[in-house]
Amino acid sequence: MKKALKKGIACTLGAAMIFSLTACGGSSDNGSEKGDGSKGEDIEIRLTSRWGGEETLSKYFNQKIEEFNELDNGITIVADNVTDEQQYFDKLSSQFGAGTQPNVFINYGGTSIKDYIDGGVLLDLEPYFEEDPEWRDSFLPLFDNWQDGEATYGVPVMLYQILLYYNTDILSANGIEEPKTIEELEAACDKLVAAGITPFQLGESSNFRAGHLLNNLCYKAYGGDIADKLASREINYDSEEMLEMYAKIQEWNEKGYFGSNPLSVDNNGEKAAFLSGESAFRYDGAWFVGEITGTEVDGKVDVTAFPYFAEKEEYKACVQGGSGQGFSITDSGDEAVNDAAVEVVKYLTSKDYYAGLEKASNGGIYPVKFESDPETEIDDMTVKIKGIVDEAEEFHGDMQEIDPETHMLNTVRTALQGLFLDGTPESCGEEIVSQEEVK
Repeated sequence: MKKALKKGIACTLGAAMIFSLTACGGSSDNGSEKGDGSKGEDIEIRLTSRWGGEETLSKYFNQKIEEFNELDNGITIVADNVTDEQQYFDKLSSQFGAGTQPNVFINYGGTSIKDYIDGGVLLDLEPYFEEDPEWRDSFLPLFDNWQDGEATYGVPVMLYQILLYYNTDILSANGIEEPKTIEELEAACDKLVAAGITPFQLGESSNFRAGHLLNNLCYKAYGGDIADKLASREINYDSEEMLEMYAKIQEWNEKGYFGSNPLSVDNNGEKAAFLSGESAFRYDGAWFVGEITGTEVDGKVDVTAFPYFAEKEEYKACVQGGSGQGFSITDSGDEAVNDAAVEVVKYLTSKDYYAGLEKASNGGIYPVKFESDPETEIDDMTVKIKGIVDEAEEFHGDMQEIDPETHMLNTVRTALQGLFLDGTPESCGEEIVSQEEVK
């Protein structure tokens, strides 16, 4: 698996199940017996994503699916959206294990789909790129996470960078300026806690929240090659380097930076707290801009790059970000169904699709090159974000994305939750290491 540019947020897609992947490779159920269209009926393409919420991206995505289904082109998209990340991947892994996988699905590439590639259940898109080079060339060079040798098993659908959003009213009222360094962020949080204000309402019930925090802290402390060193075990998860980062997360929690009980709040609750003005900070991707519009904090939020350690300024431009999510297609064994699935993916990654999403979101950053709609009004925050992204020099996804053991993403995230209970940095490291080469 190529990893020259490490992007995305890899999620384990059920590596705990070593599914008979080859056996289920050609059994993707399209929900009907009309795969070849011989009866004159539409080919149903089952598509699974996490975009079922009320935010702009989800609403736009599902609107475009409705529009596609009105085209009368012989293809109907049947969408299944599971918004919770862990529930989504649990469901997806179960479907693959049972041979009932969708035709098109969202994933994060990297080692998270290695078992599927090795099992031969994914469709190689290179022949389709050869037939339609304009489609291929419309993308930014973000394919690495979906490439294996000469084959390509997915296309990027998002471009992201983890940023720090903050409530300008709260910071101004407490004499706090935009934090550029970790040290300035800590000073700001101390001042807010003293004033009875929640700095971050962390939603650690959705366990990727602490996982993303660990990524950013490690990249800012050790640079991007920390992921390679962890993957090769040159540095292990119980090393002094990692213990220092676990201790930092635990220290912040004990100081009250993350709210009273992060494990009782999920990601949606965390967002709600920030969007209602109950918390001062939130780290999230560039897409979060679209969720601010129309909320209680609309016009009261600004954004900056995720802070860096003052003594490690050389890693300032090393960020968590890159290609984010992508679409992969399962090989149904039916050429007509595969072709229809590719048409669906082309539609949902077209220049027109992203020009419309940019307009609906009043901006954003995207993986496809396109001309903006002349009527698109890009807000000042998005302009600022584009400048922040331009300053980034290294993009890396979750550190476990390139780990040879595909369970490690979930293993690390689960272990981090112990830091919010009665665990210690040492027990966190021990729990992770104990699972190596076990699952």
